Amino acid sequence: MTLDPGVAYGLNAGAKRAAPPLPPAEAEQLALQHGLRAQGARPPLRRYTRSMLARKDLIWELADTSAYARNQGSYLGQAWAVLDPTLLALFYVIVFGLLFPPNAEFVRNAVSFITVGIFTYSYFQNSLLGATKSMRTRLDLIQSHQFPRAVIPISTVLTESIRFFPAMAVMMAITWLSRFLPTMPAVPITWRWLLVIPAFLLLTAFSVGMALIFARFGAALPDLANVLPFFLSFLMFGSGAMFAIGQFAHILGPFLMRVLTYQPVGVFIYLMRSALLNEPSAPPNAMMWFWGILWAVLALVLGYVFFWSAEETYGRE
Repeated sequence: MTLDPGVAYGLNAGAKRAAPPLPPAEAEQLALQHGLRAQGARPPLRRYTRSMLARKDLIWELADTSAYARNQGSYLGQAWAVLDPTLLALFYVIVFGLLFPPNAEFVRNAVSFITVGIFTYSYFQNSLLGATKSMRTRLDLIQSHQFPRAVIPISTVLTESIRFFPAMAVMMAITWLSRFLPTMPAVPITWRWLLVIPAFLLLTAFSVGMALIFARFGAALPDLANVLPFFLSFLMFGSGAMFAIGQFAHILGPFLMRVLTYQPVGVFIYLMRSALLNEPSAPPNAMMWFWGILWAVLALVLGYVFFWSAEETYGRE
């Protein structure tokens, strides 16, 4: 007696056997015919961008809730959004403005000069640090829902933007009030203060581009979030956040001076200072605006494409 193979393995005689898999070429043709897409596959860049723009409400919601939740467990709560850069600026004002005062040929009002530099740099630094950790801190959301992953680092920068608005108001107030301190010349309010808005937007665009780059790195290298603060400390000094780079021209030489003057973070600090202050080391300069636009566009485009190219890898532990 010959048994049917299905019965021999405990299957009902009438049960249907599984169909053999389709050849890859035929399966792909069938998927295209019915508009099917591979799960977790990277979509084309144009469709990816449309999908992300359609989720602008999600970006805002993530940013708003994160900004509100930050420091909620502390007594001062949201006040830390202003206190953090203010205390940091106060420290550097004491060290680099009072104990080791800058050369008056380059900096007249050290209080406002350092305050603008520290507040501006803190915004960029917090955006980069938050984005580097964002793909891991939002891992549960990434693994449970399908959406463009660029939403995560972009919302992180938007969180810092929301927190920077009150800090920027304090920065401008300190700049104006510094006239009441001994030896500090008055900083008048002029039409150039309006240039803070385009300077901030350019810095935000640059921060988004860099956030996308470091979000991808941070997703693959968990230790990067621990190492990055040390490099950002070096960058703060190299960007002239506390002093005018020009006063060290005789030490740095012409090549290093050009590098430090036109490196992106230094350019955006320069633009903020040239808008608010009346300093000999940061006069209005059309060339610096050109560099600011160039760095913002390059970072945004390259960062976006770089992040998108690894879209299918995020959340796969």
